Amino acid sequence: MQSSGYSKPTKSPLRFPGSKSKVLKKFETYLNIEHSEYREPFVGGGAIFFGKKQLVENSWLNDKDINIESFLLSVRDNPIQLCEMIWNIQPTLELWHYYRSQELSESRLIRAFRFLFFNRTNYSGIYNANPIGGLKQLSAWKIDCRWSKEMLCKRIIECSNRLQKTLITSIDYSEVITAPGNNVLLMLDPPYYVKGSKLYPVSMTPEEHSYLAYLLQNTEHKFFLTIDDCPEVRELYSWANIIPETWYYTVNSKKKDNKGKELFITNI
Repeated sequence: MQSSGYSKPTKSPLRFPGSKSKVLKKFETYLNIEHSEYREPFVGGGAIFFGKKQLVENSWLNDKDINIESFLLSVRDNPIQLCEMIWNIQPTLELWHYYRSQELSESRLIRAFRFLFFNRTNYSGIYNANPIGGLKQLSAWKIDCRWSKEMLCKRIIECSNRLQKTLITSIDYSEVITAPGNNVLLMLDPPYYVKGSKLYPVSMTPEEHSYLAYLLQNTEHKFFLTIDDCPEVRELYSWANIIPETWYYTVNSKKKDNKGKELFITNI
């Protein structure tokens, strides 16, 4: 691999439905394939990028959700200010309602902080969900149970170091895939086909999933995609190498049958 040197893997400060942070070893075979440029058109919580053992000279992280772009840019460029904001508050139900009632700020740093606040205080990290413990806070788990200030700031500083010189955008996935490049590896973790609209603020229509498959079928870049296992996806990617995978999700971990079925799809 052509790399810019070893960088110790770290963990994202974000909680994300379908996050791959617990199963990164399953991706190592694909992430270690020789490449000069690394791109993620759907970076989400960033678990794969931050857990990647080797960094190449050129990395490009993208997500159509402007909140994610604002958060990653703030982590890269303003980690100290973001950490100060974390230390200055303790989540409460009153504060949660206050942030919910406010209009979206044009300030990147404030937008990033509010996104992190809801990510760490909402059920399963889902932006539009209710707070942990519910609106009446009757559960044993309260709204601030995931707000570990030391842990969050430690991860933000480590992630900031990783993000230096990384291109961060919020554009359509097609632009990231079709942009020319030399020896590019595309790592794709798009919104789920079946339940994406329930889990993410920005999901994809069946038509967008179809267009994604078309672009990947015709790309000259190497690609590796992970997505939920369903008949529609298997049909869209019948031309590619499809490897079924299973693991236990951390979301809804109280359920007895919490085994997730996903597909690894690649042209490698």
